Amino acid sequence: MTLSLTPAELARRRPIWTALSALFLDTELEEADYRHLARVLRDSGCSPDEWRTILRDEVAPVVGGHLLGTAGEWAGFDGTWLETAVLARPARPTLTGRWALRLIAPDLRRLERAYAALTRS
Repeated sequence: MTLSLTPAELARRRPIWTALSALFLDTELEEADYRHLARVLRDSGCSPDEWRTILRDEVAPVVGGHLLGTAGEWAGFDGTWLETAVLARPARPTLTGRWALRLIAPDLRRLERAYAALTRS
């Protein structure tokens, strides 16, 4: 079943999708990038469990395959494309998404540390 979100839920999800999709870019993120992503996640009001579920079920299945190509995405995923792609498919993990999550595990740990540091202060 595809996602069915109210306009308010959709508005809340967009910045989360964009932030989490940055973990799948073919660029090296800096500490400032992780802090920025952590702020976006904190400001969304999502709990860590919620945004990890969004990452696993919604974002990784859509953009994870970009890590397989020789010419990955560098500049960032177009927000309209990302939203359309996420909404067009069932919200559930995929094999490609799971594989991609293994590849980005170090980045995810850095994001989790940045999020924890931000929420402690």
